[in-house]
Amino acid sequence: MSYNLFLDDWKSPKDCRNYPGDGTVYDVSEFVIVKSFTEFYQVIKERGIPKFVSFDYQIDGDATGLDCAEFLKFECNEQGVDFPVYNVHSSWPGIKGEFLNIIDN
Repeated sequence: MSYNLFLDDWKSPKDCRNYPGDGTVYDVSEFVIVKSFTEFYQVIKERGIPKFVSFDYQIDGDATGLDCAEFLKFECNEQGVDFPVYNVHSSWPGIKGEFLNIIDN
């Protein structure tokens, strides 16, 4: 868990500094940036569970950020580790609650 993962198909971490919450997490210089479920899956499988992940809802392809959160939750459960620190930087109204339902249950 030595990397930060950023899921978004068009924004960069620096674009999220002014989103609600602690924007200083986006001042970290190193993020692995992925734009789709396939990329998200590959990075998790190759590098393991990240120490921090930032989710967008709408991403490239047919999947959403919720699908990525479900996959990461499954991987954490399989490995017996806690879900990493995370943020939802999506501009979709009310979507953060959907992420909380997946991650906290």
